[in-house]
Amino acid sequence: MTQRNTINSILFLVMFVAQVGLAQEKTPWTSLSFEERQILQQLEPQWDELSAERQQRLRRGASRWQQMRPTERSDAREQQLRFQNLSQQQQQEINRRFQRFNSLSPTEQRRLRNIQRRFQSMSEAERARLREQFEQQIRQRNRRLEQSDGVRSAEERRRIQEVIRQNQNILRQNRNSNPQRPNATRDTPQR
Repeated sequence: MTQRNTINSILFLVMFVAQVGLAQEKTPWTSLSFEERQILQQLEPQWDELSAERQQRLRRGASRWQQMRPTERSDAREQQLRFQNLSQQQQQEINRRFQRFNSLSPTEQRRLRNIQRRFQSMSEAERARLREQFEQQIRQRNRRLEQSDGVRSAEERRRIQEVIRQNQNILRQNRNSNPQRPNATRDTPQR
């Protein structure tokens, strides 16, 4: 029985390693379908240097592109152009937000998508009202933070002054309890 378990364990391990190896295997350019090569043609010169994971993501993107309707494709092109025309800082901020969104659970992602859909379905006047309300909340929060920082700074100054006062009192006490010796009893250098 133990020999059978050992053999099963070894077989499982071999299958696992083989799957991991296949999952990380790079895809040669020539193995792509004609449609994938057309969509990814700009990447052909660097395709072999891309990681297997990156190659797989690009292939999935090409597959999604193939399934899009013409209007969706033109919208995607316009969005890409808008992104490329943004400053480097704006692009980085969008990438950070995208990564933060992808780190959310599927439930949270779904919730945010639903909120976005509801927002998109509102009239322009409703959207403007919500934006103004949001900006007002941000301004109020910032004012509260500034006020609490001011209070905190005043409180910190008061504590520092108290510590200084205590240290001055200790120094006075030490001076009073350890008076300096008169000149006659001070150590004088030997001649």
